[in-house]
Amino acid sequence: MKRGAALALAAALALARVVHAAHGGVPTVALTEPDYLKWLLDSRQPVVVVDLRSRADFRRGHLPGAVSIPLPELDRRFAEIPPQPMVVLYCRCPIEEAATAYSFLETRGYTNHVVLQEGFDGWLKRRYPLDSSRD
Repeated sequence: MKRGAALALAAALALARVVHAAHGGVPTVALTEPDYLKWLLDSRQPVVVVDLRSRADFRRGHLPGAVSIPLPELDRRFAEIPPQPMVVLYCRCPIEEAATAYSFLETRGYTNHVVLQEGFDGWLKRRYPLDSSRD
């Protein structure tokens, strides 16, 4: 593994936080901060960013380099997501929905995936750049 990638992975694991449901409704989910994802993207570290929002929302703007796999399509399209490098899931939804996607990938053998804390809104709040495309 390249030194930069190894450092990025170590930092991701160090920065990822675990969320436990206050009421037992949300599975354990590893989170990463928008600032850390921005650093990964800016430094061209290997990362797969998956947008779980609708295709229409994706077309209006998405995180740089993100691929669109709407949450309702995840069960039939998850094979499009490589298990390595780190996979970052995001949406504009309650944490419970992102946790569903996280857990789904975990049951399929993914071990290097996280959910973007604050999701799409957290990215926007920081005024980080967006890409737009037709697909």
